Amino acid sequence: MEKAVLSELGFSSRREALTFLKCLWRGEPAACPLCGRLLEPLHRKAKNSDCDWQCRPCGRVYRTIHLLDELNGQMPV
Repeated sequence: MEKAVLSELGFSSRREALTFLKCLWRGEPAACPLCGRLLEPLHRKAKNSDCDWQCRPCGRVYRTIHLLDELNGQMPV
């Protein structure tokens, strides 16, 4: 599994990236920005964990805290 990087996800704006992250944090179904399939929690045993998600078909891991740090560095408010 490879860690997803913000620059390869293709978000056109800060708002679009934040909407994606907030969707994951709320636990709502979200599509992988790369392949379009639904993401699933990375840690199945930690049922209340909404920080790490994975896309099995394309092998990407979405660590939301790291993506937020990248977002703040690349697209400041």
